[in-house]
Amino acid sequence: MRIISPSDDDASDALAAYSLRLPFPSGLPRARVLASIHSFSAMTRVGRIGLAVRMLLMLCSLLLCGLVQAASVLVLLSEPGGAYGEFAEALKNERSARGGFSLAVATRNDFNVASLTAHDAVIAVGAGALRTVVQADVSTPVLSVLVPQSAFESMLTAGNTRRWSAIHIDQPFIRQVDLIRIALPEARRIGVLFDAADPERLQPLKNAVAGTSMQISSGSFTGESSLFAALSQVLDNADVFLALPDPQVHNAGTIRNLLLTSFRARVPVVGFSAAYARAGAVMSLYSTPEQIARQTADAIAFWMRERTWPTPRHPRHFTVSVNAHVARSLGLRIEDGDALRDKLVRQERLP
Repeated sequence: MRIISPSDDDASDALAAYSLRLPFPSGLPRARVLASIHSFSAMTRVGRIGLAVRMLLMLCSLLLCGLVQAASVLVLLSEPGGAYGEFAEALKNERSARGGFSLAVATRNDFNVASLTAHDAVIAVGAGALRTVVQADVSTPVLSVLVPQSAFESMLTAGNTRRWSAIHIDQPFIRQVDLIRIALPEARRIGVLFDAADPERLQPLKNAVAGTSMQISSGSFTGESSLFAALSQVLDNADVFLALPDPQVHNAGTIRNLLLTSFRARVPVVGFSAAYARAGAVMSLYSTPEQIARQTADAIAFWMRERTWPTPRHPRHFTVSVNAHVARSLGLRIEDGDALRDKLVRQERLP
């Protein structure tokens, strides 16, 4: 387990500001020194009190800063390397840039409940890490990252927002719908597949299209054997297919056939990862591990200040990738990813 602690520079700057030990110029004339002393003695009582108050506030601020920097955070990875490793490295960089807390990184195979006594908070990275701390029933505050909202909520049916919170990996439906409206303005019917055992999964998407000219063309399945029959029915009534991060629908054994089936039906696919866009989706909306790490550092700062997590939420920072080759093959004219992202950002800032 590797520890990343605040550097000596973090403390030395504060100590220098606190001591205020300024060098005394040896050549300063005595008359100027006496004049300075006389000027200070002539200060009004109010002025001296004001100076004392300012110095006391500065001292309190420095003491509080020292307390904040003592916070230790355990980053628990589901697996080493991959997106989890990228997140850990990005969070290390955020800590180096901001200071204020120390990090220890471990994988769930190394997890030991007793080791939590050395840490103030846990960042559970991925569903495996989250499941590990849930099963251990830890009392340490936990923030879940890189986990879909549905998985987080299924594991924490009675979560305490003071101890448990999350930055979900999936994007809010309103953002996905807005991307489709901006990039494919002629699309009216959004096709989706959902597990028949979880019909409520689609309610947030239905809420997102309410009040717009768009409709949902949905199909349910009860297992992988019924997946492609349901997909064909959906594609017959859809202008665009929205891929939801459901491992039963989108996994190594199904993605290639799903993309080929959609391409032959001339229905563009909107994915949820950079890999999906590279594989054949016309575009993807997602957040990188670096973007999630930036928001995680903000959440840690909030927790250190308030001693509670921000409420569970979707990513604030996001990326749009466009597969221009697939778009041209489907006869679509779509702006590049940066332009689409900028439009989404401006739209979300509107009142």
